[in-house]
Amino acid sequence: MRNSFCVSCISGDVMGTIGKTNRMDDKAVSPIIAIMLILAILVTSISVLASNWFPIVKKRAEIQHNKELTDKFLSIVTVYSTLNENRSSAMSIKLGGGDTFFSQTTTSSTLSVNQSGWINVSMECNDTSLLLTLKLFKVNLSIHNTLIPDQTFVFSEGGIKIFQYGKNITRLEPDIDKSIEFRDGVLYLRVDNLTSEPQEVSGNGIAFLRFKSNLNPNSGLYKNCTGSILVEDDVFNGEWDDVMIKLEENNPTVFSFNQNTNTLQILTQINVSLTIRDFDVQIQ
Repeated sequence: MRNSFCVSCISGDVMGTIGKTNRMDDKAVSPIIAIMLILAILVTSISVLASNWFPIVKKRAEIQHNKELTDKFLSIVTVYSTLNENRSSAMSIKLGGGDTFFSQTTTSSTLSVNQSGWINVSMECNDTSLLLTLKLFKVNLSIHNTLIPDQTFVFSEGGIKIFQYGKNITRLEPDIDKSIEFRDGVLYLRVDNLTSEPQEVSGNGIAFLRFKSNLNPNSGLYKNCTGSILVEDDVFNGEWDDVMIKLEENNPTVFSFNQNTNTLQILTQINVSLTIRDFDVQIQ
């Protein structure tokens, strides 16, 4: 019959339509899966970089900044050694650094000036009695890192010590052998005396360190002196001891050194040339 219902035809059409729909769905899903796979790879790659490569880059940046700070701090010696009486000199130090494109976190540092000890001078010279307490000083730079060990640099009396891992090394010897010496019957004593208050600045900005030196009015040549010189120095005390021990060994009738009290006794009358530089040290 012409109008008879063709079930098999309809069934075939439906199945064909379903097949086409499935193929269309497959085509739509495939790009999504590909994008998800790419995103997963990207996330994994970034995670690997963040946990391995980024810290290496950051560590290298901190090492480079530490080197730059070290070189800058060492230049204090040049500023100090060329500073004459009644003159001033300044330098800048960038406290922070070590940041990278991937990490804007910077290291920070602390710059400070403090008393490091004292020298007591007690002498009788002709008709003059001399009793002085002079303040030794130190400049500290403590670098606070995130990936490498912290370091502290200490400048005092022309020398530099570095503190790290609970130990310290002398990077540059101080000028103590020039601070106290005996020549041609004259004892030469040169002391840098801190007159300003202790100061400190911390952070990652730029700090300015200024030295100003003035000749102390007690400077001069004193004749026919006896008495004592006591030194306490928490940075270079051992170096002071070595110099004063040599003074006693080379001139046993003139000097006697007591290591227990860090005191040098002047046994016979000698002339003493005293040079005192008063230091005003400012940090801004």
